[in-house]
This record gives sequence, structure tokens and C-alpha cells, in this order.
Amino acid sequence: MSQSEPHCCEIAIVGGGCSGALAAVHLLTNGFRGRLTVIEPRDRLGAGLAYSTSFDQHLLNVPAGKMSAFPNQPGHFLEWLRAGHLPEATADSFAPRGLFGEYVRDVLQQRIQAGIGRFFSHIRAEAIGLSMDARGARLALKEGGTVHAKRVVLALGNPASSSTPVPKQGAQEGWYLSPWLGEALRVRFAGERILVVGTGLTAVDSVLALQSQDKPCEIFMLSRRGVLAQAHALQVAPGRAPSLKNRGNLRLMFRELREQLDVARRSDLCWRTVVDALRPISNELWQELPLADKRRFLRHLKRYWDSHRHRMAPTIHARLNQYRESGALQIIAGRIQEVSPQDGAHRVRILLKHGGERGLAVDRILSCTGIHESYTDSPRPLIRNLVESGLARPNDLGMGFRTDQHGALLNAVGRPSSVLFTLGPPRRGELFETTAVPEIRAQAEALAIHLAERIPVFAASG
Repeated sequence: MSQSEPHCCEIAIVGGGCSGALAAVHLLTNGFRGRLTVIEPRDRLGAGLAYSTSFDQHLLNVPAGKMSAFPNQPGHFLEWLRAGHLPEATADSFAPRGLFGEYVRDVLQQRIQAGIGRFFSHIRAEAIGLSMDARGARLALKEGGTVHAKRVVLALGNPASSSTPVPKQGAQEGWYLSPWLGEALRVRFAGERILVVGTGLTAVDSVLALQSQDKPCEIFMLSRRGVLAQAHALQVAPGRAPSLKNRGNLRLMFRELREQLDVARRSDLCWRTVVDALRPISNELWQELPLADKRRFLRHLKRYWDSHRHRMAPTIHARLNQYRESGALQIIAGRIQEVSPQDGAHRVRILLKHGGERGLAVDRILSCTGIHESYTDSPRPLIRNLVESGLARPNDLGMGFRTDQHGALLNAVGRPSSVLFTLGPPRRGELFETTAVPEIRAQAEALAIHLAERIPVFAASG
């Protein structure tokens, strides 16, 4: 692509991870035959940050029978697994996460090779700026050059690093802000002592990767509550969506849920039946809450909810218990008070949840507290550009963009764009469930149909 001449297309998708690849798949599946361009620095599409792991120990947190790219073909991923990678897979199998990235890429490639996407292109670059003109949007690329598109789908996913601050007393050299950057998940020497900050699924992934290597290491996991994610119980099916009388009031609604959990226990039913039954209506419940209740939930209840809603595979849960029994893993409830250098390592002073202090000597610290990205002051150039130019605005929680029901970005005065759309994590805050594959695939399909109705030219000229 010449830097003096922009690359032109009907639709540009910014981001080629799971969200972007699924958006492309559903556009092609739903009749789009114009010029479709994905802007993604990685050479492989479909994996992104979530599914590019090289560790086979990293399993999907959802059984294979629920991970299809297509809402109306629930067995599609399972059939793909059985055809070549895991012939013995069942609907309850938890496949290696890297395989799902391969699956999404294969689904996209099949459509391109079949001629459905003959005007498809992948530009290996990062979009850092966007401006509007009479014909649509003009995307500026970090590597030079521009892409001009009639419509833009922002499939931005999550950033690789956490926003967890390094303590002022800490040595930044030994503090890794993300397990996904560089060699953070490589054990450097036998007996290395590693403090993993966080006990959620990202932290669990880090422990699995570190403990899978030839060099033994000692790991400490630290979080305010010291609570691990729960395990799936495959024999438990979700119940009927509960009837809640106090929708719109967080305190009263959670009181109702606790009562329903008690009823389930007395009936010898698993709590998972109640939690999973909420998923189809969780976005409705979230949108009915006042802003103050949403903030209260994020501040006080989210960590507890996440440990029950976002669960791990039973085999992973068992493996963590083995690490704990062997002494290779300790879980601590508390928070870091101070970090100071000590004999080439780090001395960490921890305030324990139930009182008192504990000191740890560790060789490095790995932050796995999850993503707490602020769209109000995002370090990502494109997000910052969109907000500063007034083309987009953060939602009231600052966790993502303000959007309409189709994923169209709302500008600084609240008007929905006819050009700029998004899906997945950038809708976090507007939606409660928006980061998992079942929600992203549904959004990708709905957005593809919505765009198909609004782009007049659906066949690119030669």
C-alpha cells in the first residue's frame, strides 16, 4: 500500500483478534461482498491476546459445546475439534485455548478461500487515529499510510497490561504489569520465588504456565479476599431465569438472589443453577440499575460475583489443589503495603485480611489483577484520539464507549454514528456480559446484519 494513496474499502475492522475475526466471518456469512479490510499488527488473525497462548495447560473456561462461532450452530466448534485436533472431544470437553484461536482463523480462511471474501485484505499495522469526511472515516496507521472506509468496526479487545500501580517504594524492574508481555511467564531459574497479584482466571493461567516448566518455582498468589474462581460442575444445567421483584435496586435484588440460593440448597440444587440462569437476562438487569448501584456493584460485589460466574475447568481446579498440597503454591488474603529491595530480590510487606502482617521475599512480582481500563484517559492512541476529537465518549463508568443498541458509537453530544461501530470489550459498562464468546458472536452477527442493511454497494467492482 502506497503511503501517498489511501487504501479504500467499504468496511474496515480495527483489530483482528477474536472479536474482529468473528465480525469479518459474520459479515461474509451474511452476504457482504464488498471490500473488507482488517487492520491488525499480528500476522495471524483470530487469536488476539486471549487465544494466542502457547501453553497447552491454558484451557477454555467454557466447554466446547458452547464455543461455536455461530449462535445457530452450537456444535460447530466441537465438530471442528473432532475432525482433526481432539477426535475424542465431547460437548463437555475443555479444549486448549490456543485451539480456539486456530478455529476462528480457520473459519475465516474457509470463507476467503471459497471466494466469499475475494475482496478481503489484512493490513499488518496499528490504527492510531481517525478522522471523518464526507465519504466516511480515514484511519491513520502507526506504520504510515491511511485506510479510508465507509464504515469502521472497532474490535479493540482488551489491552495486554493491567493498570495496577507499582508501589512508590517498589523496584519497577522486578514488577511485571502483565503476564502476556515479554518473558513474564518463563521461569528464569530453579527455585524462583514469584508473587502473583490476583487470584482470578488470569492469575490461574499464570500459575499453570509457570508450574508447567522444567525449572521448579515457588508461587504466592495474593488478593484482598484470597478467593479462587469456582470450578464448573458439568452435570449441572442452568435453571429457568428467576423472577425478580426488585429489578432496578441492587441491594434488594441481591437479597432476592440470596433467598433463591438458599431455596436451591434446601432442594439439593447447586448454586450454579441460579447463577447461570441469570446470564440471558443479566444485560437487562444491569441496564435497569441506577449509576450509583452500578458503581456500588463494581466496588463491593464484582470480585465475589466473578469468582462464581467466571469459573474454571474442573481439571484445572484439581491441579491447583495439587500445587497447594505440595507447597508449590500458597494463597494469601491481604494487600501489599510496601515493596523494598533485599539482597537482589524484593521484600514485600503484606497487610493480612484478618489482621496482622506477613513479610515475603520474592524474586519478582507479576500483576494479574485483570483489566481495569479507563476510556476517559486511555493510553491507547486510537481510543484517546476518538474521545478527544468528540467522535466518541466514555460511558458513565468510564469502562468503555457509550453506544446505542447496535454498537454505534455516541459522539460528544450523544448522537449515534452512522459510520463507527464497536463490539465486545469496548461495550463493557454499557453491557454487563460482553467479553465472552457467546456474547461476542451474537453481537458480531447482529452487527453484520445491521451493516448489511445500510451499505448500498455490496459487490466490489473489479
